[in-house]
Amino acid sequence: MEKYRQPEVEEIDWPATRANFKVFLVAYRRAREKVGQPPAPKVTQSFMLVPPSTTNPRSGEAERMLIRREEDLEEFNELHELFMDGYAAINTVNPERSERRKKIFFLRYLQGLLVEEISERLFIGRDLISQESKKAIQQFCNELELTVMKSETKKSK
Repeated sequence: MEKYRQPEVEEIDWPATRANFKVFLVAYRRAREKVGQPPAPKVTQSFMLVPPSTTNPRSGEAERMLIRREEDLEEFNELHELFMDGYAAINTVNPERSERRKKIFFLRYLQGLLVEEISERLFIGRDLISQESKKAIQQFCNELELTVMKSETKKSK
């Protein structure tokens, strides 16, 4: 059962974990843009991911461009698969709360809205947004093995 346990908040090296999270998001956005996708994935009204369309709109380009596009598409598919796994891991036992946590994660980290803007849009308090954001990052990073534990950083010092 240990593999299903979420680490306690105080066990996590938050600066290192956030740095890993940021590196992943930057790489994911860059891969999306290389294949002609918007920086953030599309979601439904309930913040479920919409599968991307990655068909090649410029099928008459030179072979060199097609090869490059294939490499870019491969990278995008790999990172998008990881993103979907991390996003799916953002949940609670309460479906409504899971949806709210995903909304907050999406609005804050993919659309870049500030806590105040999310508070006004979703009609919830800033403290709750901060708490849910932290839990969402924790769940996302745990799923993708981006979490750095304090015990790991203490060993390396």
